[in-house]
Amino acid sequence: MRKYVVILMAIGLLIVMSACTEGTAGDDNGSAGNNGGEKDSLVIGFEADAATLIANSDVNYTTDTQIRNIYDPLIERGPDGGLVPVLAEDWENIDEYTWRLTLKEGVEFHNGAEFNAESVKFSIDYILDEANNSAYRSRWVNVEKVTAVSDYEVEIKTSEPFPSLLDRITEDLLIMEPGYVQDVGLDQAAKEPVGTGPYKFVEWSRDNYLKLEAFDDHWRGEPSIKNVEFRYMPEFSSRMAAFLSGEIDLFKNVPVDSVEEIENTENAKIEQVDSSRINYLALNTFHDGPLQDVKVRQAINYAVNVDELLKTILNGYGTKMTGPLAEINSGYVETDEYEYDPEKAVELIEEAGYDPESMNLSLDTPNGRYPMDSYVAQGIAAQLSEIGIEVDVQVNEWGNHLDRIQNREMGDMFILGWGPAFTPQSTIENLFTEVAPYSSFYDPEIEQKIMETNAIFNEEERLQGYAELQHELVEQAAWVPLWQQADLYAVRGDLNFTPRVDEKFQVYEMSWE
Repeated sequence: MRKYVVILMAIGLLIVMSACTEGTAGDDNGSAGNNGGEKDSLVIGFEADAATLIANSDVNYTTDTQIRNIYDPLIERGPDGGLVPVLAEDWENIDEYTWRLTLKEGVEFHNGAEFNAESVKFSIDYILDEANNSAYRSRWVNVEKVTAVSDYEVEIKTSEPFPSLLDRITEDLLIMEPGYVQDVGLDQAAKEPVGTGPYKFVEWSRDNYLKLEAFDDHWRGEPSIKNVEFRYMPEFSSRMAAFLSGEIDLFKNVPVDSVEEIENTENAKIEQVDSSRINYLALNTFHDGPLQDVKVRQAINYAVNVDELLKTILNGYGTKMTGPLAEINSGYVETDEYEYDPEKAVELIEEAGYDPESMNLSLDTPNGRYPMDSYVAQGIAAQLSEIGIEVDVQVNEWGNHLDRIQNREMGDMFILGWGPAFTPQSTIENLFTEVAPYSSFYDPEIEQKIMETNAIFNEEERLQGYAELQHELVEQAAWVPLWQQADLYAVRGDLNFTPRVDEKFQVYEMSWE
C-alpha cells in the first residue's frame, strides 16, 4: 500500500513540474513576482467559478466565499467561532417563537440606497419564497413571518421553537438591496450584484474571472486593497505556475508535496490554519447496491486506514475524526472508533451475503478541491483492494462533481467536504436528512430524531440529543469520517494575510506591506 501511494504522489509531482514550463514559471533565482509592483491590487487564484452572484441562493463554498466581499451579513463568526455583530448591532429572544434584531444605522448600499429593516425582510423573504429555488430554504422552513417593526428593528416569528436561528442568520444570510433587485430583475441582479460590502462589482467573465473594486464609502472604512480579481483555475498545476510567475498573489489548498517549493521561493510563504471544514467518504444509501446494507458500510469503515492516509498522503496535515463532528464543533462528543481491521471487514461483508472478491464499487472524487483529494481516493481504493474489493475511481471537475451529488447521480461512494462546521445542527441536519444530498445517507428514524432535537430550546438538552445522534450515526456507519481539514495557503511574501478557520477570503482584512 505504502509503495502504491508513493508512486501516485511521484506522478502528481511530475505533473506539477511539467506545468511550470518556460515562460510561465518564476525567474531564474526562483523569485515569485509581486503583481507587477502594483500594491493596490490583489489576484486570488480560485478553484471554481461562482454559480451565481445573487445572495442567499447557492450554498456552495466557491460562491459564498466570493460574494461575501460584495454583501455584508447581519452577524458573522469571530476567530473563536463566537457570534460577532455586523449589520445587526444587537439581538434578543423574546420567547421561543420570537426573535428581534436591532440594526446598524447609516449604512449605504453600493448604489446609494439606505440599508434598513426592509432590506433584511426582503433578503429573508427571498429565501422563503419557493419560486426562487434557494438552496437555503430547507434550513429556514420554521420561519413563519418577518416584520419590519421600525426602520432599524426586525422581528422574526417562527412556527415552532427555532433555537439555532442565530446560526442560520450567521451562516446563510447576506443582505440584498430590494429596490435594485426589483428594478432590474433577478436575472440581472444575479450577474451584476449590489450589496453593502467592502467591494463593488466590476466585471464577471464566466469560467474566467470576477473583478471587484473597493467601495470607499463602506461603513467600516475604506479598504486598503483597491482592486480584487478572483481568477478561476481549476487545476492546482495552473495555480502553482501562476503563483511562481507572479500572475496571482494568493491561493488555497496547496498540496503537501509542494509546501517546500513555495517556502524556498523568494517573496513567497505558506500560511496554515486548522479549518472548520471536515472531509469524508460518503457511502451512498440512495444508490442500489451493497452499501444499503449497514454491515457493508461498517466493513468499509474497518477497511479504510485513516491513520495511514493522513501519514502517507497528507504528511500529517489534518486532524483525524471518528464520528460526524470534528472537535472544533460546539456539539462534539467522543464516539467509538472503527479501528483498522481488514479481517473484521471481510467477516462483515460475508455476513451480509457478499463476497468481497466479487464486489466492484465506484468512487468519485474532485481534483484539487480538497487537499490531495484525488490521491486520497486512490489511496482508499488501494486499501479496499487489499480485502478483495475492486474500486473504480472517477476523477471529476469540481462543478460537475457537485452537480452530480446535488442531483443524486453518484454511484457507491464519493469524496466530499463540509464546512464551516461550527455547530452540530448545521452538520447533522444538512448532511443526514432525506432532502440533503451531501452524505447520501438516510434513515427515517434518525431523521425524526434530528428534527425533534433541533426544536429543543433548552441548550443542555439539545446538545444531549445531538450527542445521542452522533453515536447512532457511527453505529449505522453513515459514512467514513476522515479528518478535519488543515488548510495550506500560498501567499505573496509582502501580503498581510491571516487565514480564517471558516476559509473565507475577506479581502477587507488584507493589506500590502
